[in-house]
Amino acid sequence: MSPDERLARIVRGIKEAGVDVLVMGGHAVRYYGIDRNTSDFDMVTSVASPAELLAKLPASPLFGAIRAVHAWRSDDFARFEIGTLPDGRQEFLEFWIRNHLLADFVTLKERAEIGRYGEDDVAFLSLDDLIRSKETERETDWLDIALLEEIRDARLLARATDQDGVVEAVANVRSRRGLERLESSGLLHDEETVSRAIEQCTHPVTFAMLYPLTRSSPSRQLPASFESNIIDVLAKETFNSSRHRGIVEVVRRSYRRQAMEKDRMDKEAKVRALRGLRGYPKK
Repeated sequence: MSPDERLARIVRGIKEAGVDVLVMGGHAVRYYGIDRNTSDFDMVTSVASPAELLAKLPASPLFGAIRAVHAWRSDDFARFEIGTLPDGRQEFLEFWIRNHLLADFVTLKERAEIGRYGEDDVAFLSLDDLIRSKETERETDWLDIALLEEIRDARLLARATDQDGVVEAVANVRSRRGLERLESSGLLHDEETVSRAIEQCTHPVTFAMLYPLTRSSPSRQLPASFESNIIDVLAKETFNSSRHRGIVEVVRRSYRRQAMEKDRMDKEAKVRALRGLRGYPKK
């Protein structure tokens, strides 16, 4: 059975058990076009607790022998062993119930993307939500983000068939390759288009890429943590010069560092809360 067939079977079994999920993690990365071998099936779910999952999943014949595996974030996350692969590795089914990087399940489901796997419809986190879910303290997740952002930029460019689509593509570009494609397509030559895009952009990397083209006022949607001195530096640079590209990477690293720190702080807060519940000293 291929990985895609196995995923479709797993999702079908989850639906049979009356559990609503969206696929995330490695299988979602595969769906969006990046080759990935994984023995885990990562989901985000609407179910309220691990106990509810454990009660519901055995209703599907596929999960009759399911075994719960300890997870330290036991209120937010559940892990189950569902089998053994031919190479001896254990196969796991994992569920995020609450994740500080993601919106509520209803919102995620509204934005989800549906893939057809044989006779099954499989719902995946949207590309934007998948990228957001990977803004963790793990370096490997940021390698995925770099590739996924290139795919996202290419998709937006392919949809840019009218002026609004062009503005959307420009306002959301994040990868160097995506910026090069916009430039070679002639979509960065109109200052009004770039100005509209800067007004709409929400990501500091996008702003850093575009600002030397127009020097419009920054979008109010940029994070408050965006360093104002970077704007002064960017104002002196020529678009796509080696110095400009270097500054963009400085902004990218700063964004990544802050995101990794937020993820680490979330984990530490959870650990402190668990220590308090168990009577451990709050170090």
